[in-house]
Amino acid sequence: MEKIKAFGKEVFLFLTSKIFLKNFAMMLGILVGFALFSNWFLGCYTNHGESVQVDDFIGMHVDDAERQASDKDFEFIVLDSVWTEGQPSGIILKQNPKPLSRVKEGRKIYVTVTGAPNAYRLPDIKLSAYDFDRYSKRIAMNGVKSRVKERVYDRKQSENSILYFYHNGKKVTEAEVKAGYYVMPGDVLEFVVTEQTSNELQVPDLVCMNFSAAEFLVSSSNLIIGTVNEDGAITNQSTAYISRQEPAAGEPVQMGMQINVWISQGLPDGCTETDTSAPTNTDDTKVEEENW
Repeated sequence: MEKIKAFGKEVFLFLTSKIFLKNFAMMLGILVGFALFSNWFLGCYTNHGESVQVDDFIGMHVDDAERQASDKDFEFIVLDSVWTEGQPSGIILKQNPKPLSRVKEGRKIYVTVTGAPNAYRLPDIKLSAYDFDRYSKRIAMNGVKSRVKERVYDRKQSENSILYFYHNGKKVTEAEVKAGYYVMPGDVLEFVVTEQTSNELQVPDLVCMNFSAAEFLVSSSNLIIGTVNEDGAITNQSTAYISRQEPAAGEPVQMGMQINVWISQGLPDGCTETDTSAPTNTDDTKVEEENW
């Protein structure tokens, strides 16, 4: 018991001695100082408790955005580039963090910008079954535009079938596309496609017909009487006879074309009275069917 009391007295004397108290105070001061320094250092390093607002950089060139945000020490990281028609490369399309959000200074800003276009290989026309609508939609997904330059009558192929196209004024065939033909996004391809109806018809035979019957036949054929030339004196144009015509009967012409005629009051040589009337109903029906 006496030993325990003696040990306790020695411990008490040690803890209350000047040397111990001095050393303990020094250690405590060092710990407090280290804690204060650590807190200050972390606050400086991380800007603890401070934040800045992120500007709206969308629509700006990435270089301009970096200059504008230089005072906030933002670092811009380009994640992706996307070609956009009519836009130069380097324009910011998306950003993260979003505009007006609050972050610490020195934060990395991840952006998607416009990029330069890459050449696009046209798909095989055969894969779209030669159909203009299907093919134009497919290439439009890669920024290539298309329009119909011309429609050509072709009763053997389906309506709207692609025959060939023009690129920058150059005719391009299916074989060239199959071998590998490249265009740039934004280019315009002008297609020549088929159609099932034709505006072409044959000139009817007007010679020997009287003028009124010939005029009716021409108008019903979607043609027009052009210049009327007189062979001799004409007393009554409606009863005069067609002695010559231009273009000649049977020649192919487009609807709406003019037919020039020569008329004479008397029956032309080689004509009979049976030749002077309009075609029969059967012929009229045939003309209508050809026009359809």
